[in-house]
Amino acid sequence: MENINHSEWYGREFKSQKIQEWENLLSKKLLENNYQTYLTENAGIFLSDDDCHLVISKLKLGSELETDFITLSDGFSNGNIFEFIEIKQPSAKLFTDKGLMTAEFNRATQQIRDWKRWLMDNRNWMGKYLPTVNTRISNPTHFKFKIIIGRRLSNHYEVEKRNQIAEEIGAEIRSFDYLTDKIKRREFYPIAWLRDGTPGHYEKELANPFYKAFTDSEWKKFCNSQKVASSHFYSDHFEEVLKMREYSSY
Repeated sequence: MENINHSEWYGREFKSQKIQEWENLLSKKLLENNYQTYLTENAGIFLSDDDCHLVISKLKLGSELETDFITLSDGFSNGNIFEFIEIKQPSAKLFTDKGLMTAEFNRATQQIRDWKRWLMDNRNWMGKYLPTVNTRISNPTHFKFKIIIGRRLSNHYEVEKRNQIAEEIGAEIRSFDYLTDKIKRREFYPIAWLRDGTPGHYEKELANPFYKAFTDSEWKKFCNSQKVASSHFYSDHFEEVLKMREYSSY
């Protein structure tokens, strides 16, 4: 995508096309990796929002654990906000016919527990690769956790049971239809909130939602090359983020 002015993305009609692509993908019983790949390529459209302009795919926690996605939202003076996302395929079920948790759902909830335990045991690592002003994992304000699994539940008992489990593990549990609803409702604005005096073309380019997720190695290279701000992340690092970004075609 050479010689493209990425600040000139606004005004392009793309929502209906992306919604159709996504709904077609959900209708197929594909492997989890297929959905991971699509969301990695379209991270800015499906996983970001007005305060989030960077997504990390497959960030490794040590040698044993790996996240599916982490989003970085700007909490401004309150500090960076990281959300860890675990995905399973849309065809996955949460409960058996007898009302027990399925193996897939159980693995997803255990993943959240494992991430939390690892983070609590590795504060120095967090300070370098996930810097923010508060590193509490239990009852967190700066570290959030989400599972995206299956399709929308219609059984009220299962919804209540899912929500109870979500409260117990300290995570939000959503269906893949949640991402469909999110893009349908979302308005894409040509501005990112940066410090006063920042040239406007940077704000417009940073708000461009066609970006791909950073890889594990890209994010760690970014963090190893400088001291990463624990607050006002995008105001301090917008130029470096834009230099590293890769975009899907638009």
